[in-house]
Amino acid sequence: MKTRNKLLLTAGLSLGLAEFANEMGAVFETILGAGDKLKLAGLTDLSREQKIMEEDNKNEKEKRKRWEQNGRNTACYVKGYDDAPIYCKIYIQQEISDKWAVVVHGYGCDGSALAHASKKFYDRGLNVVAPDLRCHGRSGGKYIGMGFTDCRDIINIIRLIIRGNKNAKIYLYGVSMGAASVLMAASERLPENVRAVISDCSFESADGIIGYELMHNLGLPPFPLVNILNMLCIKRAGYDLRLASPIDRVARIKIPTFFIHGEKDSLVPTKTAYRLYKKARCKKALMIIKGAGHGVSALVDGERYWRGVFGFIERAG
Repeated sequence: MKTRNKLLLTAGLSLGLAEFANEMGAVFETILGAGDKLKLAGLTDLSREQKIMEEDNKNEKEKRKRWEQNGRNTACYVKGYDDAPIYCKIYIQQEISDKWAVVVHGYGCDGSALAHASKKFYDRGLNVVAPDLRCHGRSGGKYIGMGFTDCRDIINIIRLIIRGNKNAKIYLYGVSMGAASVLMAASERLPENVRAVISDCSFESADGIIGYELMHNLGLPPFPLVNILNMLCIKRAGYDLRLASPIDRVARIKIPTFFIHGEKDSLVPTKTAYRLYKKARCKKALMIIKGAGHGVSALVDGERYWRGVFGFIERAG
């Protein structure tokens, strides 16, 4: 009888573990797999930010459409670090310019989400490269890189720009996961062509932000769920979430870096910007945009925002 009960208990536990493993696999694919992230976005209240973006698009849509149609625009695929094709939209100045902005979007969207920023850089005389990060938009790849693999792709984009323009002055600009990507890229040994980095609302670490969202938006404990997701990430995506960590890399950055964050950011806590800024040892600046939520600082107070960005770029040279 005892043996039978033990076998039944073991079978029950095995079935439970199998179901749990399947659930965690599904969660992993939802967060880091390719595909639409609308359901996931619905778990986080970004309705205020969405309203701001919709209003901006409504007001500026026609201007950006004419800019797209009349400019010297092209597109290409850049080979990612693992040969994944990374789609890049490129906006070339009518007159020759050595200045380039690499504009990097955040999680769950594509390069077109930062059209307002791309146009700002272009209007100030910079050529612009706006990539779709891996697993986003028209780019390839099987799993989202949370900045870790993306930073290597960005380095390939930098090399391609320099190959075509050896005198290029390159400025890296990223928002949210794009900001994490440019910070981690800047922590590598980059050519002197890269003159400045602008990081808007970067997270501190991938495992940290995933744990934060699990706890605050789903009411789930970060431990052991994040640990399990990381094991799946290592096995399936080939990288360790703990290494997707701008907070552990900023001290290595030698390029002038500008940190920006919204005061009302409920997705990535505003204190993150202060921590990143404090750990950075390069020439640096920090701007907190009053009343701005996640990723919309440039739309909430555009005058102060862009005055700060372009002033920083001019000082960087």
